[in-house]
Amino acid sequence: MSVLAPPSRPPRMEPVLLPLLRERFGDARFGTIRDRGNPRLECVIVAEPQQRATPVSQYVRLSVSVWARRDDGTGDIDAAQRLAADIELFLTGLWPPAPIVSIRHESGPVRMGDGDGTLCAYLVLLLTVSTVPAQ
Repeated sequence: MSVLAPPSRPPRMEPVLLPLLRERFGDARFGTIRDRGNPRLECVIVAEPQQRATPVSQYVRLSVSVWARRDDGTGDIDAAQRLAADIELFLTGLWPPAPIVSIRHESGPVRMGDGDGTLCAYLVLLLTVSTVPAQ
């Protein structure tokens, strides 16, 4: 017996999460692309839809990259990893905002280098998101 999945449209998660992160971590610049001005604290989130979790929900992998810069412009990986861990603690501790059903840890924060050699902290969270359109 096959189960017919209802038509669905995966919602974008960045517009749901960015206002919450900006409010909670006011000292950091949050966005979906890097800021060319190289702010002292910066976080880029990217939500990538994955396979269906159920007929009415879908997994979304949330990549979180965090950069922290010292006054002299060099990277501060310790500060970046602390902020990444704080972001994870905040998001996994939330009562998930609709349409998110759950948020859980997948990996990180790990130390990574970006294209210009600046170190950043990188973590991945796995979201389960309702694909049923809001009425």
